[in-house]
Amino acid sequence: MLRFAGVFISVLLAIHGVAAKEKATNGAAQPVVLSPVDMSGPSGGAYLAPEEESSSASLAFHAERGMQAAFVGFGEGNRDTLYYGLCAGGDCTQDAAWSRVALKLPQAVKAQLALTPEGAPRILGAGWSPEGGNGTDYYYAECDFDCLDEGNWRIGKVVSTADGIMSNISRNRLPERTFALDESGRPRFMVSDSNYLVEPDHYGGFYMACESDCTAATSWTETNLANQVGYNTESFNYPVLALGPNGSARVIAGVYAFDEEGNDLEDGLYYYECDGDCGRRENWSRTRVISQGSGSHPNPTWSMDLTADGRPRVALFTGYGVDVEGLDSQLLYIYCDQDCTGAEGENWSGYPLGLGDKVGESPDIEIDSSGIPHIAFTTDGFELGYAVCTGDCENPDKASWHGDFAERSETAAADRPTALPFTCDGEVWNGMEPSLALIADKPMIAYGLSVEARCLYKEFGKPEITYEFHEIWRGSRVIRP
Repeated sequence: MLRFAGVFISVLLAIHGVAAKEKATNGAAQPVVLSPVDMSGPSGGAYLAPEEESSSASLAFHAERGMQAAFVGFGEGNRDTLYYGLCAGGDCTQDAAWSRVALKLPQAVKAQLALTPEGAPRILGAGWSPEGGNGTDYYYAECDFDCLDEGNWRIGKVVSTADGIMSNISRNRLPERTFALDESGRPRFMVSDSNYLVEPDHYGGFYMACESDCTAATSWTETNLANQVGYNTESFNYPVLALGPNGSARVIAGVYAFDEEGNDLEDGLYYYECDGDCGRRENWSRTRVISQGSGSHPNPTWSMDLTADGRPRVALFTGYGVDVEGLDSQLLYIYCDQDCTGAEGENWSGYPLGLGDKVGESPDIEIDSSGIPHIAFTTDGFELGYAVCTGDCENPDKASWHGDFAERSETAAADRPTALPFTCDGEVWNGMEPSLALIADKPMIAYGLSVEARCLYKEFGKPEITYEFHEIWRGSRVIRP
């Protein structure tokens, strides 16, 4: 059982208007020379494609090749588009600092970016299957040099799934954190599938790996981490992948679980660990960490990063019905230092950051060069938040954090005013899908924005006026808090 101790979290909570709060609960690339990214200026933000609708921004930084981003089109004219963006130096919070290239990806819905040790971009793109059935096609894209030239990209479909309708109900506003590169720049990702239309059934949570020629589907291997007994298979929800040193891999996922004999186990957030040769199922072990809770708005969501020696650090935003009293709808920091797959999860510890009820959806955690955790998230008002540990991060009795808004919605709105239809008013800006990158241990965050407006309706011959909220525009933004 995950252990929660008494904890004092010193947090600057502009989010809830208090200063502090006490919470007690149980391929090699050709190098290029770039000017450094400017992190010295005031806070600010840029739109990755201000003239286009877009979503699913994913951010990564390399010291020599600069700040890079991947995102997908969202409008009527670019729904089949995967974008790669580059800020080669200077102030990446200025629209003019970003250049981009458009790649073909049918019915694009998600993009995840990772960089090789040389800083070359690798992207896992996802698109709705043209064959319907709520399925997803996954594409792998890579480029080694001059990546603003479309001709230097290689892209290919590598796997297809038949996802359940309920598993995708919030996909347009929640991030996916399933993709990573190993120490040599080789791609791996996690994918859930529930395809009963093929023979044999393809159902479970699959660890996908490729060593070379990775735009070809035949180059990928899969390892099902789900237990299967007869016609029954465990169901995976929101798997998150992180890769460690020496070929190790870590996964954390919501699992409807049973044991190898088919006996029901307690559902919840399960942690999986492999220390090498991870294409062999027998090299993986797991344990249940905590109940992640339930709910759809805001959603239970989580992310994971590893210390330099491979120890897991997790940001978990819980839903309702968590099995530890007082932890519903809270952002937690949880961690383990040894024997992390012990049978009862007894080596996991953690605590809430004390940011407040419903603050912390879609967290993205990054561990800096000193082992300090940084977390980007969305607030209860769907604005962008950021928190960093300021001391004793793995000591629940003494840990301290600084947390605040990363950007207010009025700032994003002022940078790109949106024209509303003449029958609409009541503009609302909603943030989603944060992606955190660190530059010299300082944060840059990409996130999505949805602009909604209240639109008024009056039927002929009826005196009453009715209204509905409609999404007017969606875009991707990068900011420096």
